[in-house]
Amino acid sequence: MASVPNRIPGEVHRFFDSPGGHSIIVRGDAGTGKTTFALQVVEELQSMDRSFYHSTRVSDRSLLSQFGWLNEMMNAAELSDNFSRRKGASPAGRHELSDLKGIAEGMSGLSKGSKLAITVGRDMGELEGLYRKIESNLPHKCLAVIDSIDAMADMYGLTSAKLLNTIQRDIVEVYGSNVLFVAERSTSDLDYLVDGVINLSRSEFNRRRLREMEILKMRGCEIQQPKYIFTLSGGRIQTFGYPRAEPVEGAAMRWRAIPDREGAVSTGIADLDVPLDGLARGSMTLIELGPGVPGAVSGAIEASLVSNFAAQGRGVIWVPMRKASAESARARVVPSIPKERFDSCVRIPEKANQMNFSDAPYILPFEGESAFLDFKWQNIEYSLSGAGRPILVLMGFDTMQSMYGSELSDQLMDFLAMVRRNQGIFVALAPPSVGSIGRMADLASTRLRVDRVGGTVLMYGEEPFTECYTWHFEPREVGGGVSLTPIL
Repeated sequence: MASVPNRIPGEVHRFFDSPGGHSIIVRGDAGTGKTTFALQVVEELQSMDRSFYHSTRVSDRSLLSQFGWLNEMMNAAELSDNFSRRKGASPAGRHELSDLKGIAEGMSGLSKGSKLAITVGRDMGELEGLYRKIESNLPHKCLAVIDSIDAMADMYGLTSAKLLNTIQRDIVEVYGSNVLFVAERSTSDLDYLVDGVINLSRSEFNRRRLREMEILKMRGCEIQQPKYIFTLSGGRIQTFGYPRAEPVEGAAMRWRAIPDREGAVSTGIADLDVPLDGLARGSMTLIELGPGVPGAVSGAIEASLVSNFAAQGRGVIWVPMRKASAESARARVVPSIPKERFDSCVRIPEKANQMNFSDAPYILPFEGESAFLDFKWQNIEYSLSGAGRPILVLMGFDTMQSMYGSELSDQLMDFLAMVRRNQGIFVALAPPSVGSIGRMADLASTRLRVDRVGGTVLMYGEEPFTECYTWHFEPREVGGGVSLTPIL
């Protein structure tokens, strides 16, 4: 069977793959994705021939109808029996299950009338069938999924705790296999009986829906990230950890530009162009960065915008964030854009009294005393006379504010009017250190926010209003290596 990409947390893989048997409860309210998670654990552990899924709530037909990918997976592996209910005889040697059924040594005896009386016990054929399947695979370790432990306990007239404890002792401790229990409620009543606990929940974040997966306990396994944001896009769970940009080398580094769409210019991030419909000529965009957002994220936004404009021969005025020097800013982009193209299309303003002597064409000297005097549209156009239009003006407001003070927005009013009049495109990046962004928020036609929740970075639109998208790095055919996935 083809390798399955990991979409569930690495902690779950390490927990079930470690020696011995382990049990875990996945709990949460209705609709939080518990069944999807359970099925996906079966898929990703890649031991389909020794995985058994038992559903007491939903029929096999409903499961296959709801999860089309499950049907394909089962057909490919020819393992439909592992997802069906089967009756079985009651083999000997299951002490805990025998107790549940009322079967024990000396179960037969003589009544007062000297007639033989036999205790029959409960009919637990479905659970017997699960035991028999696991026994037939010994000494190999199996995975049993009980969805749900509450419904199975109700079916047999038992408490959830008693049934779970029985399965834990027989399958986990005696057989050395893994069990995943789905619990209908998000309460912690059963947590002490199992080795691991995962809680799935839905919450609201700035009037937007979030799905959270919290790893509360995993005995013997290091929890590197206790909380994950996840989505149910495409009928599958996908979790998102801390975004890390993988190094790219060789021909893959070369930037492939994203073309204009219906007159709008691309941001250089294809997934961001969809909800925004690109950047309109004459537009102003404000991107606010929340606390804890990794520098790799803001750096990728800058690099994507600069690279996509320069790759198409368009002019760029770029004031990098974090007061980065012109040389270091250029070094971040040049591997994906030819040096000659960068030097002809990009200008990075630097204070004349702070720069060493340089005749580099990409450096634009200025005084640094007044933004009103330093940023004149005619000077911008002259410095980029050999580049195409529209011109992108990309400003890191932390750098700008450190030079011009808190009244920066007022000093830029005339310049912003000229950008709009000349069909340029203005983008401002505002990290938390900027504080008040003043009139810029009122002037912006597009407002985006980037925040960090746990280890996950989220991007969403305030204007236009959009749902939350998770930010992660992965190779893309065009543009940079950034993907945005909606939280569904």
